[in-house]
Amino acid sequence: MNCLQRRLVMVFAISLASSLARADNQTATVDPIEIGGALPYQISLSTYDFGAANLPTLQSFAAGMYGGKWIMLAGRTNGLHGFTNTGAANFPAAYQNHDIWVVDPLTRQSWSRSLDTDSTVPAQMLAELTSTNTEFTQLGDRLYVAGGYGARPTGGFQTFSALTAIDLPGIVDWVMTGSGHATDHMRQTHDASLQVTGGAMYPLGGHTRLVFGQNFSGGYIPGSNGAYSQQVRSFDIVDDGTTLGIANAAATPQVADYRRRDLNVYPTIKRNPDMSLGSGLTALSGVFTPTNGAWTVPVEIDSGGNPSMADPAAPGTFKQGMNNYDSAKLGLFSESSNQMHEILFGGISLEDYDPATQTFTVDNNLPFINQITSLVVDSSGHYVQHRIGEFPEIDDATGNRLRFGANAEFFLAPAVPTYDNGVIKLDELTTQTTLGYIFGGLFANAPNTQGVAGAVSGASNEIFTVVFTPVPEPAGCLLMLAGGLLLTSSRAAWKAHKGR
Repeated sequence: MNCLQRRLVMVFAISLASSLARADNQTATVDPIEIGGALPYQISLSTYDFGAANLPTLQSFAAGMYGGKWIMLAGRTNGLHGFTNTGAANFPAAYQNHDIWVVDPLTRQSWSRSLDTDSTVPAQMLAELTSTNTEFTQLGDRLYVAGGYGARPTGGFQTFSALTAIDLPGIVDWVMTGSGHATDHMRQTHDASLQVTGGAMYPLGGHTRLVFGQNFSGGYIPGSNGAYSQQVRSFDIVDDGTTLGIANAAATPQVADYRRRDLNVYPTIKRNPDMSLGSGLTALSGVFTPTNGAWTVPVEIDSGGNPSMADPAAPGTFKQGMNNYDSAKLGLFSESSNQMHEILFGGISLEDYDPATQTFTVDNNLPFINQITSLVVDSSGHYVQHRIGEFPEIDDATGNRLRFGANAEFFLAPAVPTYDNGVIKLDELTTQTTLGYIFGGLFANAPNTQGVAGAVSGASNEIFTVVFTPVPEPAGCLLMLAGGLLLTSSRAAWKAHKGR
């Protein structure tokens, strides 16, 4: 089979699988995924040996960086929530993360301290800072954490309305040395507009934007829904280091197609008509449609915080097929080609790819996957999604391959060149470069775990190194087929210290 024939077979398989998508999803079909398309890079992952130091099992957490160290708090220490008819069994309070972790990836050291050890942390603040699926953003040396879902100190569950400012130098010192109090380095305010879980929070256009998500009240049981925000909320953070508040609160109109949570939202760079560079946000896919399907058409958010979505029925509208759920991710922009590249690492997906058969399959149960894709948007707004590899092979004790990426976080490596909003400057990457590391998130030993014998999920403490390798212009078929392949490492089983 020659090169062209192989690509035609792949595209046919993609189209066939895409045609099987049900109307439960936003669109009945999704766009083909490119394989072997011309990209100016390879992205490779390898497992990172952190040595004997402890690492938390952690997913859906809040994260920041200070002095080359990672700071992590909130989230959960167990796997995917349960599907019983009891909220307390589906989200056991015992697995809410009460620790603040400081991790130095270069020296392979870690420190942790439980908020329970500080008597100055009120019960309500403790509940808010141990909730899951918070929104967070870092401004300078301050990490701001909003919302999140978890157990109330008085019993029951709710989505919280707090915004917490955390001074990272001080909280790192508290964790590493035990001096002072955690509350010396924290301030809070509360507002109903912040009562969101499963959305995203970023600075944009001089304001803070809270994108989509929901307000879920009470214990979670299958089929239950929260009040989706269906909008972009904007506000200014007013923080003088002593008192925290918000001002100039505003919100876009609610739109039914923005009924989304647990989605990938990321900052973007683009070329303006006057040739200057502009910034925005893109909100991909996410869950759930009113009929429990996946959203497929992206929502673009301009610098003024205004969302817009292409007509799903219009010819040429991009419909996302892979990496539909919140996952580790990183963005790159090329000024020479005016292209924005967003790399999506694994997670939960409408489609999965089988390298053995070179086919894509649609699973409306949204399986865990190991696939990595690059979503490329050109200056005209045209999208193409490329499959560029997968996570390294790691098996559980019974030989089942583990699937990573959902609710994980990417931590940028020092000295990687970025724009002000964190997007990496692609044109300045001229040699092989470690871009950073992926940590935590969910792992699963099967595509679907609900009701599947032997299928389990958990919170990961695996670290993956993310390496960028520039690729010259393809000169022939071999490069076209190999340009996107991932170099992977394999191991027979979890390391002994990984299951703690």
